[in-house]
Amino acid sequence: MSSATAPAQSSWSASSSTVSSWAPILTQGPYWASFEQFRTSGSTSLEGIRAGMVATLNSKSATYRILRDDDFQKLLGLASEVHRIKNGITFVVKAAKIVAKHKDQESIELLIQSVSMLGESRVLPERDGHDQFQITAEEIAENADDDFDVNAAIPRPL
Repeated sequence: MSSATAPAQSSWSASSSTVSSWAPILTQGPYWASFEQFRTSGSTSLEGIRAGMVATLNSKSATYRILRDDDFQKLLGLASEVHRIKNGITFVVKAAKIVAKHKDQESIELLIQSVSMLGESRVLPERDGHDQFQITAEEIAENADDDFDVNAAIPRPL
């Protein structure tokens, strides 16, 4: 497994004290030039991807980025929050246009409510991720004698 050097960190940060203390500062992790290189490095090569790192896997058809589930969930939460704010700002702009046309009390209240809705969420939505797949001892015992031979020759269609 070869690792590329981490790029210099920019001074820009997307952190916000009003939404979350987590900043999406990801550093470059392990790099595999081909799927074969990734495959032969073994499953332990994934352990080299620490929290806050993004590994790169190049294949003939595409480049893949690999990151830990907790980093993915945080990025997903941040993207959800950006989408919520984008929709909220669109709603505020529409309410402001209504106030510009109709300067009545009801329109002004609509604008005030739409602006206050943007500040209601102060925590990024995050998921815990997925549960690991575990096979219980009972399941192993139930399926141990199923008359399936992995080494048997499987007939192939012509």
